[in-house]
Amino acid sequence: MAVQHNDSRLDRMFFPKSVAVVGASDVPAKWGNLILTSILGWKFGGRVFPVNPNKDTILGLKSYPSLRDIPEEVDLAVFTIPARFVPEGLRDCAAKGIKAAVIISSGFRETGSEGAGLEREIVAAAKEGGILFIGPNTMGIASAHHFFECLPSPTAPGPGGLAVVSQSGNIGLQIIKWIAHKQIGLAVYAGTGNESMLKAGDIMRYLGSLDEVRAIAMYIEGIDDGRTFGETAKEVTLKKPVIAIKTGRSQAGSKAAQSHTGSMAGSFATYSAMFRQSGVIQVTTPTDLINVSAAATHLPIPRSNRVGIMTMGGGWGIIAADECEDSGLVLPALPESMIRDLDPVLPEYWNRRNPIDVVGENDASLYLRVIGALARWSEVDSVIALGIVGRSRYVEDFISAQERLDGKLYSRELKLAILKDQVRTEERIISGVAALQKETGKPIIVVGLTEGGLRLADTSDGRVVCLSTPEEAVSIVAHLAWYGKYLKEARVR
Repeated sequence: MAVQHNDSRLDRMFFPKSVAVVGASDVPAKWGNLILTSILGWKFGGRVFPVNPNKDTILGLKSYPSLRDIPEEVDLAVFTIPARFVPEGLRDCAAKGIKAAVIISSGFRETGSEGAGLEREIVAAAKEGGILFIGPNTMGIASAHHFFECLPSPTAPGPGGLAVVSQSGNIGLQIIKWIAHKQIGLAVYAGTGNESMLKAGDIMRYLGSLDEVRAIAMYIEGIDDGRTFGETAKEVTLKKPVIAIKTGRSQAGSKAAQSHTGSMAGSFATYSAMFRQSGVIQVTTPTDLINVSAAATHLPIPRSNRVGIMTMGGGWGIIAADECEDSGLVLPALPESMIRDLDPVLPEYWNRRNPIDVVGENDASLYLRVIGALARWSEVDSVIALGIVGRSRYVEDFISAQERLDGKLYSRELKLAILKDQVRTEERIISGVAALQKETGKPIIVVGLTEGGLRLADTSDGRVVCLSTPEEAVSIVAHLAWYGKYLKEARVR
């Protein structure tokens, strides 16, 4: 079923003013309780109507015997009832004039032939009633700018520019948790489940039309109509990046996908070709999905695969250079003009090549001078800066060791002053990187000296992506550079 991006029922689904939870419960851990708690637990400003014929009130709200008994208009119905009761529930939706639904309930196509028959029945009931639904067998949806979280695990991720579409509820929830923990910022989440009505491609098309969405991350197990998906992706990727992880590369993974949501995994090579032709950035791990999606949401897209690297030590520079070559990135040789410009500020024995090794100096002005030279250089379109933040953790460890020793070598005031000074230095570096990124329109990715994975640093000039390893930074640049190349070639065509 092809759904247009401007279908008003999609707005009612993701941005409802009123929601009915069919199967609402006050029993902890039951789906009707989890979903209702999640909706009520954030800052959703709309009306919420529990539906349960055996309860007068649930979680402090008046409960209604059926959807037909609700005296007010309802934008969205959420079903958490057993599968066999869903067809009648959809007929109640039609009678009430409800045009959008989320079917959390499982027990459909994923369970076998009997469930498949029931799934055909709910599709027929929905079409007859003019209802658009997502699911069944989904863990739900969310729209962070609307403070609406229809999920079994309340997370309340901050509003932002990244939208997520997932054919797996568990993976989808984990991605939302990561987005919240790393403060990436969520726009919309859609768990598509069995996709008996709304397909992943339909949701992608809709998200492509929303101004608050800057990038779209997708977890895909299978697509019924690859041609339609690819045509939709070609339209969307010209406006904003789409990053996808396609599972089922192996025979075992393919079989697992089919038993999970009833998806037909198909040939992995065929999917990869379709992604390349339609501009979808393909990743192979959840970590890359989060990292690349976060970067695509907050960073400029590079115009080429040429990279400039600055490193605080030779080892990391060598690792990054190896990773760049393996990933198809190019490290142009430094021009004589840049060497002459940097000679006065770097030690006499600096390496005079890309990656630029600043030989262990701890000077914020020097770092920004070198990063600025690379970012303003016309021969590169991305910059990776290695080892320039994170030294404050080393200072903390040194202070702890000294205090364990005797605590008398330095006064507490001096130790705190040293730490505070290092923190200020790193804040100055990050602010300077953000300013250069804004000035040049080129992504500048920072790799720190500590563990922790992706971190987004906020500044008045935008956000800076900070990572823990050179290979993570190179992976992000390689994927974004591929997308930049696709955009350039697509616009020429």
